[in-house]
Amino acid sequence: MEQLTKRILAIVLIAVVGIGVGITVWIFVAPYSWGAKDCPGAPTNITEDQIIRMGVLGGLYDIQGAGALEGAQLAAYEINSAGGIEVNGQTYYIGITAEDTDESNPNLDTTKGVAAAERIINYKRCQYLLGGFRTESLAVYIETVMDAQIPFIGTGAATDYFCQNVLDDYDRYKYFFRNMPINSTSLGGEIIAFLAYYANVLSSPLYANKTINRYGILYEDLDWTTPLVTALKAYLPVYTGGSIVASVAYPITALQTDMDGYISDIDANNTQILIPVISAQGGILMMNSYADAEPGFVVIGIDVQSQLDTFWTDSTGNCEYECVLQSLHNTSKTPVSVPFWNAYVARYNHEPIYTAVGSYDAVRLFAHAINQTQSFDPEDFIAEVETINKDNPLAGAGGYAAFTPSHDVKEGYPYGYTLFVQWQAGGTKVVVPSFGSIYPPEIATGSYITPSWPGWEFN
Repeated sequence: MEQLTKRILAIVLIAVVGIGVGITVWIFVAPYSWGAKDCPGAPTNITEDQIIRMGVLGGLYDIQGAGALEGAQLAAYEINSAGGIEVNGQTYYIGITAEDTDESNPNLDTTKGVAAAERIINYKRCQYLLGGFRTESLAVYIETVMDAQIPFIGTGAATDYFCQNVLDDYDRYKYFFRNMPINSTSLGGEIIAFLAYYANVLSSPLYANKTINRYGILYEDLDWTTPLVTALKAYLPVYTGGSIVASVAYPITALQTDMDGYISDIDANNTQILIPVISAQGGILMMNSYADAEPGFVVIGIDVQSQLDTFWTDSTGNCEYECVLQSLHNTSKTPVSVPFWNAYVARYNHEPIYTAVGSYDAVRLFAHAINQTQSFDPEDFIAEVETINKDNPLAGAGGYAAFTPSHDVKEGYPYGYTLFVQWQAGGTKVVVPSFGSIYPPEIATGSYITPSWPGWEFN
């Protein structure tokens, strides 16, 4: 009876489990049992009290959440197989778990994200969290995380206001940091800087030998695109001398026939450069329409799905000539970048998207702060990471981490910046030059190529 009593007393009395849609049930349940199974690369005989509990929140059955989990697991494997982390004379190992927020689902149900956050906090008792992708979902479940005062590193949502919250209500939101991507406004700024140079390049005799000054925008009708598109509309004409002649906000439930119509309308306005702002499945639809229409414009912008090396096959080669923003390719942004890239491809047999890069760096950042402070106290973590700034950066795969007072990743080389990567014949991808507008020449791995159909061939 005494043994049974002890077991009952060991049960977590308050654990939240989401059941059905929008229903939360409070039950008695034993806490999640952490072990070597959760700690890639760690010895098999470790005990639960040796595990630093880290959790990933995201849409695990879509590319963004799956990438975040893989990046976190790779970082944990490298740290654990190297001997773990010593804190006050005790050796600890990184444990990784995840909960599915279903945030990539076009039919978003934010209660699923809240339930996932509650499970990972109350049932799995995570000490550190990372992830997030879709603004409309993260904006809801981040409140659960802030209630619990658990450090959270955003690795997927670009919307500005997550870090603005830190400035507006520091005591509540100080636990939030973002290391990936740069915020929506900064993404817009880098697109503008890049296009300001490429408008001149494409106007040269080497390329189309015509004046490039007509832009179109094709963007998801979602919260995260608002500040980015606003910045494009306000500043692209100023810095390029051109004009925006087409602007299409589309629902993420759009079908191929819908996309065919959008591309046709954009081309009818004599658009020369189309800027997509796409995080979900619309990228394949767009490039299918583009290849079929062979329009008079090139595509340079954001298409998250196009970051995958499988995109060439998924689009049956229709993505040729598309140039997209990508956090990393196989080039040396820092000394960490290429080793990470090679290790990730070797482990998972595919290339990492930006959430994988962000989560890999997030786990390494957690480990760095724990090692530096010799503490698991969230307040010590915050104080340590706030010292990582432009004067004291930390090398990561995606760049040199440096945080602003709003806990946002600092934008600009060599800190947080994006690469412009183009799909070329046969499914190869190259980092094209930015002519110093975003990154130095040595980062590039190839040259920009224009389409082969009439109007865009080389002279």
